[in-house]
Amino acid sequence: MNILQSLTNRAAYQSLRATTLTVTGTACTLGGLVADVLQPVAPFATYLFVIALLALAVLFLLYRRGNENLLGAVAFAAVASAVFGLIVLFQSGEESEDVGILAALLPAVANLQSSLGIIDAKLDAISADTQSLRASADRLETQSEQVLRTLDEMREGFASGGVIARPQSPEDHYHNARLHELGGDYSAARRSYLAYFQSDLPLLDPHLRFLSFLKVQEGTAGARETYRTLMAGKQGGMPEYVRLLLLEGPQRMAGLLSYAESAPTFAPVWYHLSEEVSARRLGVQTLANKRDEQTYLQRFTAADDAGGLLRYIIDQSLVEEWREDAARRLLALDSAALESPVDLNWSVNNAGYTATVSIAEPALEIVWNIRGETEPRSTGTSGAMHPQTGRPAPQLFFNLPANQRDATIEIRYRDANSVLQGPFAFPFKGRQQSADANRRILESTNTSWVSFRDYNGKRLLYFSHLMTYRGSIAEIR
Repeated sequence: MNILQSLTNRAAYQSLRATTLTVTGTACTLGGLVADVLQPVAPFATYLFVIALLALAVLFLLYRRGNENLLGAVAFAAVASAVFGLIVLFQSGEESEDVGILAALLPAVANLQSSLGIIDAKLDAISADTQSLRASADRLETQSEQVLRTLDEMREGFASGGVIARPQSPEDHYHNARLHELGGDYSAARRSYLAYFQSDLPLLDPHLRFLSFLKVQEGTAGARETYRTLMAGKQGGMPEYVRLLLLEGPQRMAGLLSYAESAPTFAPVWYHLSEEVSARRLGVQTLANKRDEQTYLQRFTAADDAGGLLRYIIDQSLVEEWREDAARRLLALDSAALESPVDLNWSVNNAGYTATVSIAEPALEIVWNIRGETEPRSTGTSGAMHPQTGRPAPQLFFNLPANQRDATIEIRYRDANSVLQGPFAFPFKGRQQSADANRRILESTNTSWVSFRDYNGKRLLYFSHLMTYRGSIAEIR
């Protein structure tokens, strides 16, 4: 009996549908989703797909030889192959290749991967390789004199112009690679780049230029794979650093931070870290992102001043571009707002005191408490949507009773990334808050302090408005 004959048997079909389409489909789908979540650790979905295909081939051959009781197993393997094959197909996209489909589409799954240590498992090689990174940094330092000599020779070569007919040195090959690239001869440019990389010189911009060249030719994903393949046998030095730049978001950030710890005088790593938290990379920055960006740019400037940039870069225009960009972004970062993003203003009413909270960035939630007395509590939502976050805007005020003793109020808030910032402490002194609130009202109503009235042939002067806020007045003249 062949498969089609089996399916025409109604009883066999009903049994096959119950086991294969229901049990098998559900089990394979769940297994595929688990494998997708574990994608940062290893390509488990690919492994399952290959195993399912092999099982399908073996079971089908056995079934054709007369083992008719294997029909259910053949159907199971066929469904498993289809499910796992679809998952592998969807994982082939650039964004989901390293983290999986669900993590690429749902931030909550990406957070789950991080909380379970799945992402960290992929980063074990990075953190475990700190000693190798330190060795790479030492190697960069020991080759400084050679680099400076090579830089001078390369700059002289570029100034002379023209393709070198018989290149002998690394600088000759890089010179030709750039000229071939600019001239549109990409095949010759690739050969010259590969010849240059045989030298293993600790210079960064040839690697960055080569990556840009590959992206034009092969796209981002193709450039990543080609570079990794070409540099697979090279440990340490610039290939070690550039491979970090090819990692996906969280892995790249962790790798760069680890490298910065081992080579703090290497200026490019601070510049690339600043880009990771910049507005052009994130789109919307929180104040925490801006504080990190400011710190990294300051470290970049300090390392540059110490000579940690020029010795690794050939192209002077790239050096100036990075310096100007760093200076411009540092100037745009307001230190005052970064250090003190929260302000608190008080008003007085018959029920007590009302605190109005001002925050220098969009907040998802505001939490407050009296230090040492109360647990943190949320102010709640205002009922309106925040136009920048697209989520309910928090209530910007809370109340204290009229008999509230002097205390310290602590304010916390969740930024656009749901990260809790704070606490920010503010002293509360009831008498002073009342006086300050009255003074602000009097200053804003200075044309109403007194009023006049003609009565019984006399002009009367009234200062009842002042008496309403007399708590902040020492004397009236």
